[in-house]
Amino acid sequence: MVHQVRDASAAKDEGELERPSFKLVRFSWVRGHGKVAGAGLIRRTDSPTAACTRFSHQTAFLNGTLYLYGGQVKATGTQSTDTWKNNLLALDLTNGWDVGHPLLSGLPQPDGPPAVANGYIWNDYDNLFLYGGEFADNPYVEPAAVSIWKYAVASGAWTEYLAPLTSSGNNSDGGGQPVQRSAEGAGISVPELGRSWYFGGHLDLATTPGWSDQVARVYLKSLLEFTHPGYINDGVYSLGTSKGAPESGVYRNITQGGLQGEEVFTERADGALVFIPGWGDLGVLIGLAGGTATEFTDDLSTLDVYDIASSVWYHQKTTGNAPSVRVNPCAVVAAAPDASSFQIFLFGGQNLQPKKQQTQYSDMYILTIPSFTWVGPIMQDGSDMPSPRAGHTCNLRDGQMIVVGGYIGQTTDCDSSPAYVFNASSLKWTSSFKPLSPEADLNSENSVLAASYGYMVPEEVVRVIGGSPGGGATASTPAAGPATNGPFATGKSPVFTVTASGTTATITASGSSEAVPAPSPSANIGRSHHSSEALTAAGVVAGCAGVAAAYLGYCAWLYRRQVRAYKSHLAVVNRYNSPVTASRGSLGGFAAIFGRRAKNKSHIGSHVSPNPQGRGEKHGWGHSRHESASSGSEPLAWAGRDSMNSPTMGTSRESTVGERHAPVVVGIGGHQDDVRDRPRNSESGGSTSSAERLLDGQELSFFNVVMGPRRALRVVNGLQEAELN
Repeated sequence: MVHQVRDASAAKDEGELERPSFKLVRFSWVRGHGKVAGAGLIRRTDSPTAACTRFSHQTAFLNGTLYLYGGQVKATGTQSTDTWKNNLLALDLTNGWDVGHPLLSGLPQPDGPPAVANGYIWNDYDNLFLYGGEFADNPYVEPAAVSIWKYAVASGAWTEYLAPLTSSGNNSDGGGQPVQRSAEGAGISVPELGRSWYFGGHLDLATTPGWSDQVARVYLKSLLEFTHPGYINDGVYSLGTSKGAPESGVYRNITQGGLQGEEVFTERADGALVFIPGWGDLGVLIGLAGGTATEFTDDLSTLDVYDIASSVWYHQKTTGNAPSVRVNPCAVVAAAPDASSFQIFLFGGQNLQPKKQQTQYSDMYILTIPSFTWVGPIMQDGSDMPSPRAGHTCNLRDGQMIVVGGYIGQTTDCDSSPAYVFNASSLKWTSSFKPLSPEADLNSENSVLAASYGYMVPEEVVRVIGGSPGGGATASTPAAGPATNGPFATGKSPVFTVTASGTTATITASGSSEAVPAPSPSANIGRSHHSSEALTAAGVVAGCAGVAAAYLGYCAWLYRRQVRAYKSHLAVVNRYNSPVTASRGSLGGFAAIFGRRAKNKSHIGSHVSPNPQGRGEKHGWGHSRHESASSGSEPLAWAGRDSMNSPTMGTSRESTVGERHAPVVVGIGGHQDDVRDRPRNSESGGSTSSAERLLDGQELSFFNVVMGPRRALRVVNGLQEAELN
């Protein structure tokens, strides 16, 4: 289904690169400020998955599934026309697969969203948002009016938001300006903050309707921020810390953030943008590589760092052997198990000139943060290493980098595999993807830590930053010298407390730490000043909790046996009782009370808690998001996940998107229509058995099993004995 909504929230560079189902036919009528599509039912096919080569596409990782949209797709190596597509595919990352046969499935072919390349897919916990991209040139397609397309994962419905406008805010334009469609920029989403960004790119006749072919391409250095529906953002004047973004989201075009207005901060396209948590109140973005039609942005020895909380850009020098200048690489971030360091993996790309004869790369470099030291080119091992490429995508899952597609030049007809897998710990290309996470990362509280599950710091990096593969890095400041401005100018790293499967470790600025296992996908990181006594107390509490869990598990097993035995006993009794008696011999008053899944039917409405850090809370529209912090501790820059009841795609587990799965105790109350509730006499045709006398004065409930397990066991044995007799 496709909806069209008018947004009321106001205020190719030279190096570019069948299953049957149903669809809903569009016809529109006017409703309010926009148009909503109606539908008729006809047969529909899914997006094709086969491709000789695929490049310049868009990807987003959400709840165990990697979504791929659009880009250029060639069926044969010689195909030169009709390569722009609007296919929507899903790659399952909750199950294992071989690189030659990834679990790639075609979703229903979109009807409405355009066929674009070099745009970006933003995502939150429930939706994908298609922004930007350029239209086809083989043959040429006139760009459509600027709009944003939302894909609801649960329903599979597409919604179009027409003519979006910017809103005024910190270091941004004055608001009320049309959002432009940029292409070949760098994008990133941080769902725990409820924000996404698109950095740089260009405008030309392939992106903008009405653009003359006599007007040169315009390169950008602006940063477009998107606040997702329902989230607050104190950098946007109309939202602040008390109002959530509307259904169409809110856009802020940041053009005056620190160095952004100076000549040293240049326009660029075809770069990469990554998110590093923990530095500054909300974390930082780091821009790498890119360039214009004639020159590269920089030599990667000085990088652009954006402080999310203050909306200010800074420069940061690096040390080590930096990669050569390039465009169209891909980059991912992996966190050490104790979060004492973060590694940026930069793979591939190409040079700029000569036009259509660029050289693609297959080298790999690692930039370790906060040392800002380049390590590489690293020695890549494995027989499944991809060929040199550019315009590919890479996403991290379970410490493994999944590379999809890429432009492989003119000398190779088809790509050897649809996807490739790189083990970020062993630095080897592997023949298969092996899932490690125990679940599908439903609404992970920190996207970087969730993706780093199972990751260990490579020895090549440990030799530079100290510590061990498990963490404990001793390098806590930029190796090129203390930063003069920005979040890295403090002279020491923040103090983290990482909780993973009941184990807590405190990492200080000196790099000392307790060894911890790899954090779970839902690992919760926060700043803390807890002492070692707190760690001991936490261990004791964890041990007690384990004992309690084991005891409750035994009681649950015993309770289920008790219920089954009593049902069986009632069946025997009812066969000899009158119809009236039998009709009352039900267990309708009993409810399953152990192992039920929380449904969160009553979220906190529009309550707003003070949030000086501006963390990613949802208020007003949509579901509410709230946080809690212990007294005296400073909350970090991300909020806990909200519980939303929508299905998960790409997983066989019985779960819903955003739903926390936790036991919930449901009290049993009210009248219980049970044969044992009535006095027995000759008229009723019933008689009291020895087994039933075991229950006299004792409610058949889980609570009573917990309080008296020995009695419950006697009841079970007695009921079974009576049945045998």
